[in-house]
Amino acid sequence: MAKVNIKDSLYERAKQAATKEGYSSVEELIENALENQLKQTDGDSDDQMVEDQLRGLGYIE
Repeated sequence: MAKVNIKDSLYERAKQAATKEGYSSVEELIENALENQLKQTDGDSDDQMVEDQLRGLGYIE
């Protein structure tokens, strides 16, 4: 498993959020947040690819 360094203050905020939201650990919260962000980022690139294809076909300018 890879390790990532974050500021102590950010870790404490994540720890509080994990407890509040019912996560079993800070690691679980961070993994979930990162996965959600990556899904959103992947979706953005898919949207851009579709837009580029439509532009190439002359459907949009």
